[in-house]
Amino acid sequence: MKIAVVMLHFGKRETTENCLTNLAKKIGDNQLYLVNNTPEDVASLAKIIPGTHLIDNRKNLGFARGVNQGITAAVKDKAVEAIFLMNNDLVLAIGSFDQLARTYTKYPRAGIVAPVLHHAGGYDWGGTFNKWTGMVKHKNWENKPKTTLTVDHVAGAAMLIKRDVVEKIGLLDERFFLYFEDLDYCLRATSASYTIHINSDVVAEHEVSAGSSLLRRTRYQWVSHRKFVAKHLFTLVSPTAYLYDMVFYPLVLIKLTIVGRSL
Repeated sequence: MKIAVVMLHFGKRETTENCLTNLAKKIGDNQLYLVNNTPEDVASLAKIIPGTHLIDNRKNLGFARGVNQGITAAVKDKAVEAIFLMNNDLVLAIGSFDQLARTYTKYPRAGIVAPVLHHAGGYDWGGTFNKWTGMVKHKNWENKPKTTLTVDHVAGAAMLIKRDVVEKIGLLDERFFLYFEDLDYCLRATSASYTIHINSDVVAEHEVSAGSSLLRRTRYQWVSHRKFVAKHLFTLVSPTAYLYDMVFYPLVLIKLTIVGRSL
């Protein structure tokens, strides 16, 4: 199975450079589409992996829009059977793209497959969607799962999307500048009768949200959550999600602001 790897460059240049250097050892015959969402010249980064397709925006278009540019370019190649969305702060530590793709053979209705993400909080066993809050909760454990898991959500940081999923449900929703675009996509895939899995044989080390502040991330999350609730209200999300949105995020932002001022 030929895979197109779509990576968005944003944040620290060294982070992307480290990711690409490691990816060069794993990518094999697959193709890389590097999307530059920064004003800097990244021509040298595009040379780390031979044959890289560079989409040079030179400005921050947001995660969903940038990734969609990569997917759109990738599917023009009829040989591409799946697209792997890969954060620039991620390293494929155990396993291969071939092992990840084998999940489609084991689960014929699989549409989205992810490796096990390992970060400071432990091993991510996938997300469970809560319609009452419009949120997704991930479980982190000290050990990785022993078998393939079926879950509601996997992070867009490491998401293998089968080509026919893109052809059936389309691209990521660009109304989400950052955050909740992956949850929205997973729910759309599930609604189209696809299943979502985590392959326990493949592990990716993830430096969560490298290069961005917690306060800024929370602001983006709040804006995107409001859009998510508005989009899915009465279909996948309960009206109580509005109440959650009005209470939870303001309290978090107040706390972060107070903590920031005290430092």
